[in-house]
Amino acid sequence: MWAHPRSEERTGLARGVGTACCLAAALLLAAGCAPARYRLAGDEAGGARELFVSAAALSFPIEASYSGIAEISGRARSFVVGVNSRAPAEETVGVYDPAGRPALFLANDGTRILFSRGPAAGDFPPPNLPPVSAGPVSLGRILSGAPGYPVDGGDLGRTAEGEWVLEDGRQRLFSDPSRRLLSRAEYDFSGKRVTVAYPGRETPGPPPLVRIEVSGVTIVLRRDTE
Repeated sequence: MWAHPRSEERTGLARGVGTACCLAAALLLAAGCAPARYRLAGDEAGGARELFVSAAALSFPIEASYSGIAEISGRARSFVVGVNSRAPAEETVGVYDPAGRPALFLANDGTRILFSRGPAAGDFPPPNLPPVSAGPVSLGRILSGAPGYPVDGGDLGRTAEGEWVLEDGRQRLFSDPSRRLLSRAEYDFSGKRVTVAYPGRETPGPPPLVRIEVSGVTIVLRRDTE
């Protein structure tokens, strides 16, 4: 059947547009589209910065214990975590099995996080874990619901859901939609994205739950009552 040249032209154009749209969608999905954020200015920017600065105002020493569950390759593992943070550059996090036998120790000296396995490590974590160059991060602060790095600058924004965001190249901090609390944070350690969230947090104090996601592993920590 013969088609009018303009009809064929329109058909080709439609196909070209459709192909371009499909290609654009595929590229966006592959890149992992970042949610839209709006830059803050004026009083709202001042309020957002004040919130994140106050969230970082945590005093030391920090001592706490947690009951945890890790989902690793479809298997759930129970463990106990103890945190001893005398200062941001003098921290130890111990991971123990339910019987109290040591499985892993993390030592933070303010520049690197070092790992050492205990007798209850089993097949996880793997041996010879290399140190992680993390800079002046504090593990105690992160587990206590505060920003891991000092808040001394960064770009401020707001998500479509109303959350305030601070991004300074080392951390991305998010408030809850009501803009009262730090609800989650993202950190980049040696090329790995670590996401930390505080589900159900309602007060500025230490959150009852901490959810950590890194390299396909999900860890949920429940803070023990002091």
